[in-house]
Amino acid sequence: MTLPPVPKCGSSDVRNEEYEKNFSYQKYYQLLVEKNNPVVFDVGGHQGESVKFFRSLFESAEIYTFEPEPGNYEILKKVATDSKVHAFNLAMSNVAATVPFYKQDISHLGGLRPINEDSSDSLGYAERAKNEEIEVQSTTIDLFCAQRGIEYIDLLKIDVQGHEVEVLEGADRMLSKTTCVTVEVSLYDFYGVRPMAFLNIETRMVEQGFSLWDLAKISKNPRSFRTDWFEVVYKKS
Repeated sequence: MTLPPVPKCGSSDVRNEEYEKNFSYQKYYQLLVEKNNPVVFDVGGHQGESVKFFRSLFESAEIYTFEPEPGNYEILKKVATDSKVHAFNLAMSNVAATVPFYKQDISHLGGLRPINEDSSDSLGYAERAKNEEIEVQSTTIDLFCAQRGIEYIDLLKIDVQGHEVEVLEGADRMLSKTTCVTVEVSLYDFYGVRPMAFLNIETRMVEQGFSLWDLAKISKNPRSFRTDWFEVVYKKS
């Protein structure tokens, strides 16, 4: 049986084709951050991928990057080589404390939340997840900025494996002095079910004067066909 084609309405296909032709990350971030020397906070620095990316866009940016897992941090330090990149072996959260961190065999999957062993969205990884618990130091964005006299943030990137709400809770003061925020939002059950996470993020950002500007990246699950995670971009209204 041959299924009929998906019905088309309007001109979205044409607009999307034009978007692809015109798009570049340079243009994209220039619209979000209208400065040549922005202050960038990279929360979830991993092994320096975002540092390299933001440095390629903004040669004069002041970049603060945070990675709690010791092995990743050692690699991150090797990337943070110029005087305007500052790397810290810290987790960002809503408390300043010693907290558990769960290391995984796949390094970028580690975080402050253990992988849910009963996950049905993990494509089999949850059953063999390492979940090795270590202790790391956490702080808050508000406290960190107050201690170092940082008065504003132009671009705040958050990629913390299901701990996004807590990071934003710890940035209540600085969000009023932030221009743009990108947040990776998890919908899948990889780190446990958190059905209100996106609503909590959206509510907090609207209260702080931000508008939802873009859904920048979407990761689809090849088995369930649902969305596992997406990156949402907020810009100060």
